[in-house]
Amino acid sequence: MELKVNYSFTLEDQKIHVLMITHGKIAKSIPKHKHSKNSYEVHYIYGGKGTLISQGKNYDLSPGILFVTGPDIEHEQNPDPADPIQEDCLYFYIDDQNPVSKKAHIINILHTHPFWYGQDTQNIICSIQLIYEELATHKFGHSISINACFQRCLVQLARNMVSVLPQEKAGIEPVQLKIEEAFLYRYKDLTLDDICDITGMCRRQTQRLLEKYYGCGFLEKRTASRMAAATAFLLHCNLSVDEIAESVGYASLSSFLQAFKGYYNMTIKEYREFVGVHIKESQL
Repeated sequence: MELKVNYSFTLEDQKIHVLMITHGKIAKSIPKHKHSKNSYEVHYIYGGKGTLISQGKNYDLSPGILFVTGPDIEHEQNPDPADPIQEDCLYFYIDDQNPVSKKAHIINILHTHPFWYGQDTQNIICSIQLIYEELATHKFGHSISINACFQRCLVQLARNMVSVLPQEKAGIEPVQLKIEEAFLYRYKDLTLDDICDITGMCRRQTQRLLEKYYGCGFLEKRTASRMAAATAFLLHCNLSVDEIAESVGYASLSSFLQAFKGYYNMTIKEYREFVGVHIKESQL
């Protein structure tokens, strides 16, 4: 079951927009893809088995597993044919119009740790079930209750994450976070020289550093960031394909369409059909 919703609420002075929630069996593999700037999926596995592949690593999926896939995190899911994954998933994005305070602990955790995988210890499934109940019954005050449940989900998610963040944080270099922010927010006009300014290194050394962090060079990483942004625009912006191409840094529509097909191995029309997204038809 897939529900396209439009609930917004404020958390730590940041506007959160929930666009879609899904519930049910995943019988077919979900191909490799990424999300764009400020876009997140929270996945809770309540039944079945399968494998999550993210950033070159395999993770077992079984009941009780919770994981987050945020901006620019490459991931795919493969269900066990004999016992397919059963999953609840929340898709949301964070409006970045307001500066994020250092005291915005939950938002900062999401920004600095766009991927997390572990066992749910906070009973987040109860909050998710309440959301479905409110959506189904539409009782008096259901919108207020749903927004409260969404907030509770993010609090429970953060509590799950902070239980292991101290160990993870020790392995993260400050320069890597700055580089990730550059690819997330400046993908349109970002150059290798911009990354060199962040690292304080020459071009060759910076390329080696990118290979260390991401397993690819600057151009490949920038393309991945642009493609992630493009899919986000397809998902929740009423833009034509021409406008999307310009927004993510392509000088011509043809070069954008070629890059999209090369990256996702499908046309924009095929991608739209795959994820069920409605976009302007003018350039398809």
